[in-house]
Amino acid sequence: MLDSVPLELKLEILIRLPAKSLAKFRCVSKMWSSITRSPEFVRSFFSISSSRPRFVVALSNGLCNSNKERLVFLFSYEEDEYSSSLVPNFDMALPCVGFSSLVGYCTSLHGFLAVEASGGLMICNPSTEQIVTLPERARYVGYDPIDNQHKAFSMSLSIRFGPIDTRAHQVLTIGQDGGWRHIEPPSTMPSYTPVSVAVSIDGFVYYGAHSPKRPMNPGIVCFHVRSEKLSYIKAPPDILRDGNESTFIEYKGKLASVVPDKTLAVPRFHRFDLWILEDVEKHEWSKKTCEIPLSVWDVVGGFKMSFPGTNKAGELIMAPTILSRNVQSFYIFYYNVETRNTRTVSLHGIGDNQEFRRSYGFVDSGECHVHISPQHIESIAFFKNPTT
Repeated sequence: MLDSVPLELKLEILIRLPAKSLAKFRCVSKMWSSITRSPEFVRSFFSISSSRPRFVVALSNGLCNSNKERLVFLFSYEEDEYSSSLVPNFDMALPCVGFSSLVGYCTSLHGFLAVEASGGLMICNPSTEQIVTLPERARYVGYDPIDNQHKAFSMSLSIRFGPIDTRAHQVLTIGQDGGWRHIEPPSTMPSYTPVSVAVSIDGFVYYGAHSPKRPMNPGIVCFHVRSEKLSYIKAPPDILRDGNESTFIEYKGKLASVVPDKTLAVPRFHRFDLWILEDVEKHEWSKKTCEIPLSVWDVVGGFKMSFPGTNKAGELIMAPTILSRNVQSFYIFYYNVETRNTRTVSLHGIGDNQEFRRSYGFVDSGECHVHISPQHIESIAFFKNPTT
């Protein structure tokens, strides 16, 4: 019966199905596999998915378990600007890895998630459940929207004679042959030490850095993924004040940094500065001071709060970095910089599901660290040659 349905109609039906269903259809027949794997179909599906971005919550069941029992769970839900309560979908689990206070992040890159955990840096697609473990030297991952390529970026200390430390930079195109390629930074670029997690924005990867010796010369290393060129942007000292805990996000298409006011007892704060890079060429930054009600800490407790980014409406997202050991809902907060309003959303089925916590070792484990990736767009793309 399906053979009598015109191909155009088949495509219209398929492209509106959930990504998980399409991934399963690849096993039905060679025809279905050919259709759903075609570059045109993958692009069309991603274009439709971009109108309904998802919010990804990644949490580990603690590093106290044996290696085989360590898991990072990926949940997601469709972003909703009006609901105060949501039930995320369980997407997949990453085996034999975990987060800790020193290791861990999760960021969305054009349909894939770059996840750093105890097992190293990996890239995965929650829709197809493909996992690619990157080489040990890989430090960051970026995406080139022009050539549709994901690239891993590495920098290592180059041992040379002389008073100045230098770094060897390399790049690898994921899913393609060719291996690592050396990158030569411009002669004007200062020697630096990386000090923060990176953020990928519109074909660029940014991460905080400072000079290995005084004066510290704080700045942002900028890696252009397509041209594979490096540059250095001067930055206000405040945004790198917290070292490897410095926060960089995309805010309305621009690089931004969130710096909490720590005059109150750590980790609580009620004020933070939002630094925005207004002009890349001139290295010009603006600053906005924001205030949140102290009442948000009533449901967070004594845990630290992270700023993983913004939602589609441009609201800043705040979330606890650790899942409470108590059986209770997990809360996230949205802050509107323009109106200064804060709203609270509870996520059900994660922290308040006692059966889930018992089954996967959350009851007796150590700290369960949480990382969030907003505005994730579902994709059915996959790496044809994941060997790197």
